[in-house]
Amino acid sequence: MNNDDWRHETQPLIYEGGIHMPYSWTIGKTGSSFFMELRDHQRIMGNQCPECHVIWVPPRLRCPECYVEISQDSWKEIGPNGTLRHFTIVHYSHPAHPLTPPFAYGIIDLDGASRGFTHLISGVDLKALRSGLRLKPIWRSERQGSILDIDYFTPIGG
Repeated sequence: MNNDDWRHETQPLIYEGGIHMPYSWTIGKTGSSFFMELRDHQRIMGNQCPECHVIWVPPRLRCPECYVEISQDSWKEIGPNGTLRHFTIVHYSHPAHPLTPPFAYGIIDLDGASRGFTHLISGVDLKALRSGLRLKPIWRSERQGSILDIDYFTPIGG
């Protein structure tokens, strides 16, 4: 190699920015089954670890806490209603947001699940949101097999 090569004395430039790159990947049997239940039956499914007994939503192939394999036989319908644990209100627009602001994201303790389920909250005066509020899902009329087949959660009776 020639030491007089211009590349040895050139400092690399760093370009900072983002690259939008569409891609596809398989979500596996567990993920596919969960999303097909949402799409085809409007049912939120979970599964229970045989070792630590945590009920996961969405279902997991392996328990994230004790790493035990969870069988397909342990699946059960969860919720669909739940209790709002925490929330944050979104006031700004962004192309990635699925709703027009203002709306909220919340961690919802679905009835029968051991861990919180994060989803959108809408159809309510956001000033009335509080931890402990009971919520129900509002389903999209045309579902595609995604988490957004549940359009959002809204207060029960609201």
